[in-house]
Amino acid sequence: MKCLSLVLALAIATAVSAAIAQAPPPLAPPPPLPEASAPNTGGAGQQRSGAQPGPSTPAGPATNPSVEIRTPTGAEARGGDATPSRWQPELDRLDADLRLRLLTANEPRIEWLAGDIETIDIESQVRHYAAARTSAPGERLYLASLGIACLQPVRPSLAPCDAVDRLADWARRDGDNGVPMLLLAGRARQRGEADLAASFVEQAALAPRFDDYWSQGAARWWAYLRGLDTGIDPAAKAKAAANYASTRDLAWAPPLRALCAEGQRVERLRNACASVGQALSARGATFALRLAGARVAEQNAANDAARTAARTTHARVLALTGRCAIATPDFIAALESPRAADRTAAIEQFASWANAQAEQGEVDACQRLLASAPASGSRTK
Repeated sequence: MKCLSLVLALAIATAVSAAIAQAPPPLAPPPPLPEASAPNTGGAGQQRSGAQPGPSTPAGPATNPSVEIRTPTGAEARGGDATPSRWQPELDRLDADLRLRLLTANEPRIEWLAGDIETIDIESQVRHYAAARTSAPGERLYLASLGIACLQPVRPSLAPCDAVDRLADWARRDGDNGVPMLLLAGRARQRGEADLAASFVEQAALAPRFDDYWSQGAARWWAYLRGLDTGIDPAAKAKAAANYASTRDLAWAPPLRALCAEGQRVERLRNACASVGQALSARGATFALRLAGARVAEQNAANDAARTAARTTHARVLALTGRCAIATPDFIAALESPRAADRTAAIEQFASWANAQAEQGEVDACQRLLASAPASGSRTK
């Protein structure tokens, strides 16, 4: 049985770099850089399609190219028609219950969930994220979530975002992470500060890692839902956790594109973009970051040799996503099984996958999975 991510990827036509487009691989994630006309939503209030993101897998084509639907087995796909879940009534009931429960969040991990589930009210989302960040200032996920949420243009401006420069706060407290530096570069460009923008891109290129913390979502939701006494089958809870964590706004994509993939760039910025592209493709925590880096490195390459190397890297990352999707146990399908034993095994597989992603990041978790997989690479049934 093929995993959901592989089926979606095979069914959805995606645009990739010219070299890849001529010979499409079996698993083709979408380009993570949005079109020039796409608004920079900044990650707040637009994280999922529709008013009730959790109960069901998003269906239909994505309208915002900066929003990426990531399936729970590690591969990315845009839109697509989802098979109705047998748990849909339970998922709807759970979602309604959660939205009431999370209104009274009183600890950081619950505050973050309350912000993550919020899709309409940006003020409420920022308030919850700010409460989580204030109570646990060392949690990088909370720093990132609040920093991204405060990029959302709101009139009048929101007090938690005005009180502190949340993006700079994230960059300062997460100093070895290049992602907030890219967002700072994008903001400087919007303000017309070209030299400062180039400086931030140069600093980002030196970062030892790039992480938007998407990989932590499933584990955070599962840690909460698994112990929730709602009378709902544990398989439905696991399905809900996967769904809530499945879609994220790539807040770094619009500024990266505007800085490094559009219009004319002075030599300093072009060189900085080439360097940050290489760094992203080598040290990004997610496949989306690495694919974006390879494309940026190609578009800013100084010569044919560098351009060819970037294309090779892009193809290698695409191949890795396919191998990972094949090696990952198909717990999403098994959660729908009528057999209790199958569902129990699927829940254990999901929990293991979610924890690995949270601890190691998407790419490293995939590589470790492949290293421990049977030589045949066959999927666990």
